[in-house]
Order: sequence, then structure tokens, then C-alpha cells
Amino acid sequence: MSEPDDADILGLRAFEDLKNTVEQSEKSYSAAIEKLPAIVKRLEATDAKNTATAKQVETVAQAVTSYIKTDRRTLLISCGFGAIALVFCAGFLGDIKGSRTGYAQGFAEGQQEAKKRDALAEWAVSSPSGHMAYEMDRAGQIQAFGMCKIEGYKIRTDQKGTWCVSVSGNGLMWPVARP
Repeated sequence: MSEPDDADILGLRAFEDLKNTVEQSEKSYSAAIEKLPAIVKRLEATDAKNTATAKQVETVAQAVTSYIKTDRRTLLISCGFGAIALVFCAGFLGDIKGSRTGYAQGFAEGQQEAKKRDALAEWAVSSPSGHMAYEMDRAGQIQAFGMCKIEGYKIRTDQKGTWCVSVSGNGLMWPVARP
């Protein structure tokens, strides 16, 4: 006899692996076949429960359908009146809420404006500058002063803003009010 070559050894190994795989498959199939009767029983029980549940659902659905068919007109009228009542209630509540919010906002804005005017009036009455500004306004000069339209002054613009400056360069300088 001759010594087996590498191809024969590889063939024998492959055959042995195939044999082992077939044996393992037979064991797995046998175990699965043993479990099948129990699985079938469980499936049959589940099917029976599902059938009973489906019959109950069908009975309830038929009852609801017959109720809706017989009382459809009453149902539609009730829903219509309910919807109309909801719309009126929502409109009424929205109107009340909106008017209260508007009143509160207007009141707060009015208070702020009154505080500003009060502070301005206090300045005008109690300070020498306020008296002078009042007199300048009465003479019609305050607008010209604020917009730099007075003799001997010109408007100059730089990075910091727009200024009213003396033409000679010696004098007061103030920011120009925008019209």
C-alpha cells in the first residue's frame, strides 16, 4: 500500500466533517420533532382564544352599528348643537380674555407714558434748564437749536454720530436731534 497523499487526507477530513454535520442535523431535527406536538397544542389554544375574541368584537360592532343606524338623526342633531355651543362658549371666553388683556396692556402703557410726562414736567418746572427750554420753545428757537439751524454753527458727522459744532471751532458742541 502506498502512503496517502495530502489530497486523500483532505478528502477524508471533509467527509468526516460532512458526517458530523449530518449527525448534528439529525439530532436537531429529532429535538424539533419532539417539541412540535406541544407547539401545535399551544397554537390551537391561541387560535381558539382569538376566535372567541373575534366573535365578541363582532357582536359589539354589530350592536354599535345598529345603535348608530337607528339613532343617526338624533346623534347628528346632538353633535350639531354641541358643536354650536362649544363655538359660542369659545368665542365668548376669547372675547373676555382678549378685552381683559387689551385693557391691562393699554393701562400699563398709559401708566408708563404718564410717568414719562410727569418726569418731564417736573424737570421743566423745577430746573433752570427747563425754564430756559420753555422760553426758547415759546420764541420758536428750540427746533432750530436741536437741528443745528442757527447762525455760526454747522453740522459735522463722524464715527460717533452727527454733531452741531461752531464754525470757528471755539464754542459748544452737541449731538443733533433727528427730525
